Amino acid sequence: MTDENKDSSLWRRPSARWAFGIPLGAVIAFFLGAAALGAFNWTIHETSSNEFCYVCHSHQAFIRPEYEASSHFRNASGVRADCADCHLPHEWFDLVVTKAIVSLDIIPEMMGKLDTAEKYESHRAEMAESVWRQFKENDSRFCRSCHVFEAMDLEAQERRTARQHTRANENGETCIDCHYGIVHQEPENAEEILERLTKEMSD
Repeated sequence: MTDENKDSSLWRRPSARWAFGIPLGAVIAFFLGAAALGAFNWTIHETSSNEFCYVCHSHQAFIRPEYEASSHFRNASGVRADCADCHLPHEWFDLVVTKAIVSLDIIPEMMGKLDTAEKYESHRAEMAESVWRQFKENDSRFCRSCHVFEAMDLEAQERRTARQHTRANENGETCIDCHYGIVHQEPENAEEILERLTKEMSD
């Protein structure tokens, strides 16, 4: 076959079968991609549930009782904040990245780092500091997903509470500066940890 014949066969109009196969393949690829994305989002959602968190022994044995005794689980208004509301980003991309990072937590869990009450208590201050540092660094953005200062009716609050909220907002303080130990029992040196974190971030 000459070069001229090769060129003409390369650029000739595709057969009807190929012409039909191209859009059909695109449609199939679209639906497969949509199904894969749906399955991925379903997995992200399911692995962000309280029930999934409770699969870990430490969460079931030590964290769950503290959470279910807190005002974030049961309160007068009936509004419940789940684990993911306080500990995971709500933006999709940040959520996916965070889920990939925190999946490494399964390693110390499987190694028995927190498998007894004594071990859990020995690491309570370390875990609290890690979370409080994150909250101070991101200006308590998980808290602010539900608690918006601009939406507060200060006149409906107790005078002391309204005064503290106003001062905190004016001084650029963040939620975790005052609201800690609400869900999880605080370590004995809680104030010392927060003072140190505040000093570190103000330097």
